[in-house]
Amino acid sequence: MRSRLPHRVGLRALPATVAAALACAPADDATPVDLSADYDGLVLTDAPNAVAFLAWHAPRPDCPLAYRVRIDETFPPGLAEFLHTQEEHSESVLVLGWGMRSAHGEKDMPDEQGSIGPVPKDRPFAGQLMFRGPKSSGRELLREWAASAELVGPAAPDAACYERSWDPVEDALALAFPQLPGRRVRVGEVWRGARVEGRCNRSACVDPDNGAGGAAAHERPCATMSWRERLDGLYALAGAGGEVTTVAQLAGFWSDGQPLDKGVWSERTVLVDVEHGRPLRAEVFVHHNFTGIERHVVIDAVDTCPGGLVAAGWAAPQTVVDERAALTAALERATHRKR
Repeated sequence: MRSRLPHRVGLRALPATVAAALACAPADDATPVDLSADYDGLVLTDAPNAVAFLAWHAPRPDCPLAYRVRIDETFPPGLAEFLHTQEEHSESVLVLGWGMRSAHGEKDMPDEQGSIGPVPKDRPFAGQLMFRGPKSSGRELLREWAASAELVGPAAPDAACYERSWDPVEDALALAFPQLPGRRVRVGEVWRGARVEGRCNRSACVDPDNGAGGAAAHERPCATMSWRERLDGLYALAGAGGEVTTVAQLAGFWSDGQPLDKGVWSERTVLVDVEHGRPLRAEVFVHHNFTGIERHVVIDAVDTCPGGLVAAGWAAPQTVVDERAALTAALERATHRKR
């Protein structure tokens, strides 16, 4: 059984206004995500420190990052027939690497991008990625991506609210890579995350009781909040070779501003490897109370690079290993093509 976000049950049971306040408040005694069920005994233990530098790092040139994206939807009875569509239950793989190389194999990027540590504030990283899944009709999809110490993209601005992926790559980057402060953060600290907009603004000024619009429903601007992020805790994860890495557990919350039992809202937990500046695992629930659709997204690191789940001792399923290898090889071929 997959783990759930620490506050999910409590939020669903409380009145909307109280639940929203609790979702945004610092948690003094947050519970660490239980990794053991999904990842063969991996366990997070308390870290000795309460402060961490949270920033994204570029991947190593010789080790692209690979992520599995699993999506599961739940429809209320009769909705599939009404919409003439079925619940989504899909699995995809995303590989993030460096950029194009010349015909001679030289890296077509500044040498500074290979430095260890957070992406420099004045030199954002630019690379390429390879994706394959149901939304790409089974074809390999080559795209560009970029990272700063705070943001990774291009990220879909409406991944927090939309009931179906419009762009699976941009959705995955938006959900797995929350905005980080790019500085030292203390456990319990809250910060404003990435902007949520576009289609997510549709329901901001709709009457929550009848779903109608019009002037009477426009008492506030048709705009929604940004993600609200919180550092819930810092934990230690022991690697297969005995090394120990620090993992930050982040809790994210977004709402369209309607009461939680009537509107659209999202909750997210992301585990970030602090030393290597990369997400280990992200779990997101998107609640569509207008339609009754529940969307569940899990994105986890499936590569063998330092700081990942495999390095910590998890054995990825063979199907994932094979797909990771195929996409990594395709990305390597693409980065050696002549412009």
